[in-house]
Amino acid sequence: CDISNLGCEERRELLAALGQAVAFVTTMIFQDGSSQLTSEQALTSSVKGVVVLVKNQTDHPCPSSHSPTDYTWNAAKEKEKLIYLKTEWSPLWEQEQQAHKKFAWQVLFQMLHCKVPIICFNAKDFLRTLLQVCGNEISWKQVAGSVVLDPKIAAWLIDPSDTVPSFECLTQKYLEKPNSKEFVNIKITCSYYLYQYQNLGVNLEKLYKVMMDLAHDLKVQGLWKLFCTLELPLIKILAVMETHKIHVNKQELNKTSEILGLRLKELEQEAHQVAGERFLLTSSSQLREVLFEKLKLHTLCEKLHRTEIQQLVSTSEVVLQKLKDLHPLPKIILEYRQVHKMKSTYVDGLRTCMRKGFISSTWNQTGTVTGRISAKHPNIQGISKHPVRITKKQFIKGK
Repeated sequence: CDISNLGCEERRELLAALGQAVAFVTTMIFQDGSSQLTSEQALTSSVKGVVVLVKNQTDHPCPSSHSPTDYTWNAAKEKEKLIYLKTEWSPLWEQEQQAHKKFAWQVLFQMLHCKVPIICFNAKDFLRTLLQVCGNEISWKQVAGSVVLDPKIAAWLIDPSDTVPSFECLTQKYLEKPNSKEFVNIKITCSYYLYQYQNLGVNLEKLYKVMMDLAHDLKVQGLWKLFCTLELPLIKILAVMETHKIHVNKQELNKTSEILGLRLKELEQEAHQVAGERFLLTSSSQLREVLFEKLKLHTLCEKLHRTEIQQLVSTSEVVLQKLKDLHPLPKIILEYRQVHKMKSTYVDGLRTCMRKGFISSTWNQTGTVTGRISAKHPNIQGISKHPVRITKKQFIKGK
């Protein structure tokens, strides 16, 4: 049911039911109609609300050893509830909506405060959205103290080669009847809501069962302690990190881009002068023609690395480092590549990711097989920690 339609007595009953719950299975739904369980969800679609399946009975026991909290999984006979919490509000009917928002925050706060798991596919995005939407009501400390289980993280921990497991793939892999359309016993009071969200309720029930199967597999493979003590706390840390922004001086960034652009033009002119002809510095084939067919630098140095397929002499950094003392061109190319990388990736790249003078990276916990955390938009980990030295223009007499 939509909690904004509940009366006072129904709200008290809901809060009491939340206190008796053994798990909350949740997903965000977006303006385009997709959810976190949808593979083709739009990246730019804003969050419309949160759907929560309140579990009052368990089908599978959750491994208790190395549990992140002291919660227990006790079976209950009550019917389960599917509730909808709206997160986007219109400016109309402000006084009435403030009351609805306050109750929605109360429900979310109780979910975070209860020492029972919140099961969510892509839990980091869910927690980050809570902090962004309810930042004045819910603090990062409350998020840090919550119990969150993410089937996506669990599946990746079992099979690190699958860095982007989808909800559909998990259900096919871990449920006995992945294509079954049976409906779960969910208490819904509104016929329209039933029509719109009953399939989502079924998927949340499947998500719960998948998480229970994954928890069992983690226990069997000896990964449950690692999952609870390292991966689960990291979900909350990354969610909080994504809510913090880094201020960038746009004017200085633009100035730096101009300086690097001028240096690239200077290096291009220098390269053309020492080569005796014009060519595209970013083209490996044209550079190879100048270095090895015209200047024949490969004859002055032994055992140069070659390309794997065509077995041509490489124009990689390793080769250019060997040739830089034999002719001015390799050294110019090395500096050109360094300045070009700095300008395109770290300066202009940051400018494209700026929002109102700030940047904030998206962190991926399952992006690599080795377990290394990766970042994008921007890849702040890739920013060079070493200063770039822009040398003065060399006046070289051309041929």
